[in-house]
Formats: sequence, structure tokens, C-alpha cells
Amino acid sequence: MNLRHFFFASLLAIASPLPALAQAPGAFPSKPIRVVVPFVAGSAPDVFARVAADKVAALVGKPLVIENKPGATGIIGTEIVAHAPADGYTLLVATPSTTILAAANRPLSFNPVKDLQPVTMGVTMSPLLVTGAQSPIKDVKGAIALAKAQPGKLVFGSGGVGNSQHLASEMFKQMAGVDFLHVPYQGTPLILPALIRGDVDLTFTDASSLPLIKSGKVRVLAVGSPKRSKALPDVPTVAEAGLPGFNYSSWLGIMTPAGTPAPVVALLNKAFNQALTDPEAQAKLAAAGMEAAPGTAEAMAAFMVEDTQRWAKVIQTAKIKFE
Repeated sequence: MNLRHFFFASLLAIASPLPALAQAPGAFPSKPIRVVVPFVAGSAPDVFARVAADKVAALVGKPLVIENKPGATGIIGTEIVAHAPADGYTLLVATPSTTILAAANRPLSFNPVKDLQPVTMGVTMSPLLVTGAQSPIKDVKGAIALAKAQPGKLVFGSGGVGNSQHLASEMFKQMAGVDFLHVPYQGTPLILPALIRGDVDLTFTDASSLPLIKSGKVRVLAVGSPKRSKALPDVPTVAEAGLPGFNYSSWLGIMTPAGTPAPVVALLNKAFNQALTDPEAQAKLAAAGMEAAPGTAEAMAAFMVEDTQRWAKVIQTAKIKFE
């Protein structure tokens, strides 16, 4: 499913005017709504959650309280929501880690497929393939050529074993027929300094690296997603730059425990979709390298099935073992 479909799907979800969300006394929500972000404050999921929460709170008449629960590549925060009451008062900011958990079949206390249900897609992002300014790598074809000349020598950094950066590098390796040395770091923020020092040759990052790119400390080679980034329209996609068919798209959405009543999910869907069409919210998201992508819960569910299948293939082919 093309992510642009979410924009068309959203037309049905946001057709009603804002006052339609006003609720009768005693109806949902009657108390604050908890939004669990399974990553640290200041991360892309955290920024999305806070921008959306401000607008949603104004629509539903109750505050949305952001709780950062980082750790274990998203498992800790996701587990909290999976075990929460299915009443709509605990939400999860879903990320590619959510579908990776589903694809990996790891021994967990919850099942990410059975214990969670989509509310709406929130935003899409264009991951950037970058290298250090002093690196001899100038483009995607150059990276592939150097990797073939020096098998297993180029260092590809990620924010942890099994996260989307790691699996994107494995997908790159598989499609290009090359080998990299994967080096996991304790979170994405530590990778860029290592890249600048030359300890890391390549990594996928997000819009947080734009200041380093503009200052000339980091060189962007390509965009991972199928379409170019609005923030860097002159930068080609990985597919355009030498690896046809490559698709590493990043996204963020909202989920709730499975079994949440349909009327509650529908109200939350409408509230988040309307929040994401707000010009101020869109401007804040765009400044963080995010593109609003509201849509139906059904559309998000279909996308997550495809995303899970894509990561499952990468995991199986690379024979990745999760601790």
C-alpha cells in the first residue's frame, strides 16, 4: 500500500467539523489519556506525540499525558500498552519497531499483533543514508563499490540490534550483494558523533541530522523511502541512486490495546486525524522532518501487515538472532 493512500483514506475520517467531537457528560473521555512513547524524550516519536497531543487535547476536552518509556528497542513501552486496560485511556506511539517485533517472533510477554490494534497512522518520514564529511564515499554506487572491494570492512552503525536502522542496513546488503560490519550503539544520538569521527562509515538517520548536513559535517547520500524528501528535494532516493526497489520508509502512528470499544477507537481516530490537518501542527511536524499522514484504522492495519512481511523477509534472510 502506498503511504499516500493514507491521505485519501483520511478524507472520510476528517469530514466532520471540529465541534462534532464534543461528548455528552460521562462519555469518553472522562479523564486524562496516557500516551506511551517507547523512546526517549526529544526523539522523533516523542516530538510527534507532543505536537499531536496538544491539538487532540483541545478537541476531546481532556489532557493527553506523554510518558516516555524507552528501552529494549521499544519493547518496554509497547509492553505497557499491550497489558493496559482496553478502554482507550492508554495509547502507544507505534514505530517501525512495532512491526519488527511482530516479524521477529521474539519470546515476549505480549503479542504485538493480537494485543494491540491501530487507531491511525500519524506521520511518515524519509530516512537519510549518510556518511561523514571526510569519508571517501560520495554516493550510493560508491558505497556499494567500496563494500565489494573491502568485504566486511565498512562499518554500518545503528541504534541497536533489530531496530529499523539495523534491518535497513541488512536489506541494503542483501539487495546490493555486499557485506558490512554492523555496529550497534546505545541509541541513535550516539551514532552521528561516531560518523563524524570516522568510527562509522554509514548509517540511516532522520531529520535530526539536517543541521549537521547543512554545516558540512555529515554528507547525505540518498533518501531511503521511495519518494524524495521535501526537506532535501535534490537528494535522490536509494532506488534512484543505484539500488532499484529499495524501500526503507519510516512512520509513526497511534495504537491502543486490542479490544478497545469501536466507538472509542473511532473518536480517537477522528481527533488525531483532525489534529494532523491543523496548519500549526503540520508546520511543527514539517520542521522536524515529518509529513502528516492521517488515515483510517483499517488503512494502518493493512500497511502494518505489509511492513511486518517486509521485515520478516529481511530477518529470515540475514538470520538475525535476537537476545
